[in-house]
Amino acid sequence: MYFPDDMNFQYLFFSTYIGNFLQMIPVALLTFALYIVYKRKRSPALSGPKLVLSALFPAYLAALLGLTLFAAMLSDLYYILFYHQLPWPVGEGGYRWFTFVYDFHLTFFRDFGAENLGNILLFLPFGFLYPLFRRGSTWKRTLLMGVLTSLLIENIQPFLDRSFDLNDLILNTFGVAISTGLFYTLRRLSRKTF
Repeated sequence: MYFPDDMNFQYLFFSTYIGNFLQMIPVALLTFALYIVYKRKRSPALSGPKLVLSALFPAYLAALLGLTLFAAMLSDLYYILFYHQLPWPVGEGGYRWFTFVYDFHLTFFRDFGAENLGNILLFLPFGFLYPLFRRGSTWKRTLLMGVLTSLLIENIQPFLDRSFDLNDLILNTFGVAISTGLFYTLRRLSRKTF
C-alpha cells in the first residue's frame, strides 16, 4: 500500500489485525440495522430482546465474510474514503483473481501462532450466535452450519487472491465446536436451575 503522511493511524488501521476488525464494525452495524428493519416488517410481534439477539448473527456473519473474503477490497475502499486517492501509485496495484492455491499440509500443531489463534477466535461467536438466530437449532445443526460456513469461505478464497488452507478449516471448526459445546451446556444447566 502507498502511505502518504499519517503513518501511525495508517499502520494501525490498514496493517494490523486490530485495524482489520475495526474496518468491519461499520459493515456489522449496517447489517445489524438492516436486519432489524427487515425482521420488524416481517414479524412485528417479535419482542425487542429477541429481535436484537437474532440480529447479532447476520451482523457477525457479514463481518466474518468481510474479514475472510473482502478485507483487501474494503481496506482499499476505506483508504480512498479517508485520503481521496488510490492506495497504490497510479499504474500499479489492483487485484489478482483466481489464484487457485490449495494448502493441505497440516502445520498448525507444530507452529501454533497468532494467525492460528485468530482462526479459532474468528469462529467462536458462531456457536453462540447461530442458535439465537435460528431458534430451535440443535447442537449438531449449529456445529454443521459452522463447519459448512468455514468450508464455503475456504473454497471461495482461491477465487479472491487468497488460498484454501486445511489448517484454517480445522481451527475454525475447533472454534465452532468450543462455542457450540459451551452454549448448549449453559442452556441445559440454566433449564435445570430455573
